[in-house]
Amino acid sequence: MKLSQENAQVFFHAPREALRPFVKRFVVVEFPFDRTLTLLPDTSFLAEFRLRGDGVLDGRASLPRAAISGLWDTARTRTYPAGTAILLAVFTEVGARAFLRNSLDTLFNTTAAMEHVVDGTSELGLRGEELEGVTDNARRVEAAEEFLLRHAHDLELDPFVSNALACIEETQGTVRIEELSRRVGLSQSALERRFRRSVGTSPKHFESILRFKSALRLRASGQDLTWIAHSAGYSDQSHFNKDFKQFTGLAPSQFFDQTIQCKNAEFLQVAFARN
Repeated sequence: MKLSQENAQVFFHAPREALRPFVKRFVVVEFPFDRTLTLLPDTSFLAEFRLRGDGVLDGRASLPRAAISGLWDTARTRTYPAGTAILLAVFTEVGARAFLRNSLDTLFNTTAAMEHVVDGTSELGLRGEELEGVTDNARRVEAAEEFLLRHAHDLELDPFVSNALACIEETQGTVRIEELSRRVGLSQSALERRFRRSVGTSPKHFESILRFKSALRLRASGQDLTWIAHSAGYSDQSHFNKDFKQFTGLAPSQFFDQTIQCKNAEFLQVAFARN
């Protein structure tokens, strides 16, 4: 499916069956003009393959040709010049563990070159050249799928972590760690270790990002901030304001006044500055 908007051309694809436990979707983004994006905290790891053009992280560091981004609890910017095209693999909350060599919490608030975190990527440069030469998006996604399948090393999902995630989603990120550990049948310390290794942060921190995502989704439906704070699971308005400023650098009212959320926020957790 293709989504067109003035900021970018966005194409998204469902993964093949073998990858569905690990990858939510593939997204190809083409930028017809110079664009600076604000990437907001999300609950999923992200793999980015640059098909053509360049990219800059937070106005300073050049982005690697192929990169992995862990979970972040702050907004960050990426700048792409006109003509740049990227392919993204958006992992499930536990999916990135199948491809990365280290515990996922080592990548918290980090974007790393793929060859530093994925085993056996000596042919990565060749793969990048092959992707650059392909213009059909279905073939681009197929090449990315084959790359990931070649580098998968652990296709067994942790059942305790999967159960914990299901409980967190069921309670909209409001379950306490004591109750969560009781439900999944592990001690709090054991659950936290497994959760950090497989998801990339602690259950408590993950819940806070999930509530933030819920608040963004509710705002897109036109609700006021007081109603959003309550419905997203915040204990009070001050807690909502504090978390929101941590994640975006702005109070909620400032953020929504100064930015426009990507129309396809289900697929890209992105905001653009208002002109």
